Amino acid sequence: MKNVLFGVLGVVLMAFLVFPFGAFGEGELPEIRVAKCVRPNLVVAEILEKGEFKRVRVKLAGVSSPLENPEIYRLALSRLRELVEGQKVRFDFALGHTSEEHPWVGYLYVQQDPEEEPCIVNAVLLCEGLVTLDEKTAGRNLLGYLLSMQEKAKEAGLGLWKKAPIGSKKETDECPSCVIR
Repeated sequence: MKNVLFGVLGVVLMAFLVFPFGAFGEGELPEIRVAKCVRPNLVVAEILEKGEFKRVRVKLAGVSSPLENPEIYRLALSRLRELVEGQKVRFDFALGHTSEEHPWVGYLYVQQDPEEEPCIVNAVLLCEGLVTLDEKTAGRNLLGYLLSMQEKAKEAGLGLWKKAPIGSKKETDECPSCVIR
């Protein structure tokens, strides 16, 4: 009996981790409108609360901006704007974070195709190699999923993980005989 109970519990837990949005009813996640994308990991959003629109800053859980690479930073910000700016999206607090914190820390869910499940914007940015994983802000329940999205980008050599073509050499101004690989 214990084995059956643990098996059922394991399947439910695995379904929650693999399909995080499906574990919540769509009506349960609050809808927010993203007014502005400030950084690749920070947006300003509006939420309807008690009949009034309230502006809140939302930090994308598990996402760290690529500050060391200006080109990728611009691409990440552009991609985030393309996905959410001016749109209504669903929001879910990262495990361990609440509305008492400022900024809010959580996940943005966007419906790209009406026939498919909403996707987690945080994971999309990681999967495309436009940001890096911030384990401190990621909820423990989605940490493994976000890590797998980053690994997927690394394996594909996308964005920050793009590999320089073999044999590409660039001369430096400092020493004409020096070659950087």
